[in-house]
Amino acid sequence: MSLHLFKQPRIWLLLWGGAGAAFILYVIVSASVSPKEAATASALSHDQSLLTGEMADFAYAFPPRGAPSIAFLHEDRQMTLSDFRGKAVLVNFWATWCAPCLKELPSLDALERDLGGGKFAVVAIAADPRGPKVAQQFLDRLNIEHLKLYADPDLRFAFAIGGADILPVSILYDAKGQEIGRLVGEADWSSPEARRLVESALP
Repeated sequence: MSLHLFKQPRIWLLLWGGAGAAFILYVIVSASVSPKEAATASALSHDQSLLTGEMADFAYAFPPRGAPSIAFLHEDRQMTLSDFRGKAVLVNFWATWCAPCLKELPSLDALERDLGGGKFAVVAIAADPRGPKVAQQFLDRLNIEHLKLYADPDLRFAFAIGGADILPVSILYDAKGQEIGRLVGEADWSSPEARRLVESALP
């Protein structure tokens, strides 16, 4: 570009306009992800070594999403995931008609047995219109000993997280209620790789 072009006001206007647009775009992108969220998402999304074996299909959330405040049932009372704040939580949606779900439940039971406590809980929610009584019958048939029965008979929670059409769905939340990521489909949650993934989320 020859020097005489820079003497024309129109060229300077275009240059300054482009620089201004780039700056505004930078501000918008920077503001959309807070430094804290960016650091958390970056740290988790780069730990690809955890996504092997049974956890190969686990997908990290970016940016982390907050847990829905939709209520579900436990022992005939309503509760939300905020009741588990301070613990990492693996939420699993299952149903009595879902064969992969029933196959997966014993491994979730083993995970709760091994890691459940003050820092972690498996919250297996029966997303089933047949209700909690029928769901409990299936847990009894499978000899589930460590999982508590949670139910979402109206499927409100399942629809909110986008998992009502495809079950099972498992979502891992950190102790602050932020979604770390999710796995759609059956997995062996008693496997070493599943345990490593869950342990990475513990507070």
